[in-house]
Amino acid sequence: YHADVIAVSENLAVKVPKNVDLKHASFATIASIAMQGLRQSNIRIGESCMIIGMGLIGQLTYKLVESAGGFPIGVDISTEQVSFVKKIGIKNVFHRDSNKLNNFLNIRSDGNGVDSVIITAATNSLDPVNFAGEVVRKKGKVVILGAVPTGFDRENYYKKELDILMSSSYGPGRYDVSYEEKGIDYPIGYVRWTENRNMKSFIDLLDSNTLEISDLISHEFDLLDAQNAYNMIMDKNDQYAAIIINYDF
Repeated sequence: YHADVIAVSENLAVKVPKNVDLKHASFATIASIAMQGLRQSNIRIGESCMIIGMGLIGQLTYKLVESAGGFPIGVDISTEQVSFVKKIGIKNVFHRDSNKLNNFLNIRSDGNGVDSVIITAATNSLDPVNFAGEVVRKKGKVVILGAVPTGFDRENYYKKELDILMSSSYGPGRYDVSYEEKGIDYPIGYVRWTENRNMKSFIDLLDSNTLEISDLISHEFDLLDAQNAYNMIMDKNDQYAAIIINYDF
């Protein structure tokens, strides 16, 4: 919703340094969803990570994997989305059924499979979780960040002894009334990355110029024209990534 004054708990707010563009800082909450998925995958420098679903959260996940020193590979079932994402500068993106994807994976992983998969797609199909089981290496991780069913085929998960993990929204603290509404934080020694710390970590990446997300902003609208933004989304008459609503202060 939109309001003149918004009052939130201290655990749901972070300071924005002067040199960080507020347009970029406005990504903080949605980027924290991607960041929590990344933390669940425990990606390390040099490791490969497939992101299934290249909507905005998938695009942010791709960027964060790069920032963490990993090697991201994007996958989507839409030819149009793959082309669009490539146009905004995300390179290693493939259609789900592309032969080029299989060749790329074999060369990149020496035939072993990717180290982890983060599923950012939203679908009723079992294909994302089953496909993840096919492409990940033995003892690899599959992180479910998007809204997908989990009734996966047993064979790959059993034979490879894969870890399958859920990623809950922005991170620890989410859905906890004591944390979100009463401002009771978790001790850092026990919970290193909370909802708030994930948001702050994202802002820190922007502040240090470690993360560049300006190319993810596909459209901007003034507040009075916000209805046009919603119409564009609902009518699907244009491809879009992040949409910024500008307020006239």
